[in-house]
Amino acid sequence: MSRWSLGVGGLSGLGLLGYYFYEKSRVTELKKNDKQQQFGKPKVGGSFYLVDTQGKPVSDNDFKDKFMLVYFGYTFCPDVCPEELDRMAIIIDKIKSAGFEKELAPIFISCDPKRDSVKNIREYLLDFHKDIIGLIGTHAQIKKVAKAYRLYFSAPPMALDDDNDDYLVDHSIFFYFMDKDGKYLAHYGRNESAEVIADKIIALIKH
Repeated sequence: MSRWSLGVGGLSGLGLLGYYFYEKSRVTELKKNDKQQQFGKPKVGGSFYLVDTQGKPVSDNDFKDKFMLVYFGYTFCPDVCPEELDRMAIIIDKIKSAGFEKELAPIFISCDPKRDSVKNIREYLLDFHKDIIGLIGTHAQIKKVAKAYRLYFSAPPMALDDDNDDYLVDHSIFFYFMDKDGKYLAHYGRNESAEVIADKIIALIKH
């Protein structure tokens, strides 16, 4: 075999070796991207079956054509919930002023089914914004939704006792923003102003 043949064979071998490492690197990157897609965002949200403030059964499928802005609270909450619903009203108005009124479904889910009746929630929410959709369910239904949204809420035993109405419900304080398929996009806490949250939501809607 000539030196030229050996040289060509050596170059071919080097080429194959280089191609092997290139493919290996590409496959590794694809796997990395796939993992980021799978694990990049926490699994938050899911199906729910509740009742609105007109007593009508409602599920997550009723909001499939809209972005959902979800807040959990209760009408007997002394201070935090009113403050958060005031912020929610500001967020709604800013999103409406940006021309995305029909894109948004602002939702309030009560985590106090014992005291929060359909009528109570309807009248309560009118003090904050007419567009907020109030939802309620049984204690088991609310517990299931809270778990799906990774929401912490803890009601004392008296919350299930018909003889005592004097109690507080401890719960996480977040706005959850979901896409039109009900998938999690972001959540916002009390450390961000209503204006900043609205701007971030508008950017996500445009995206």
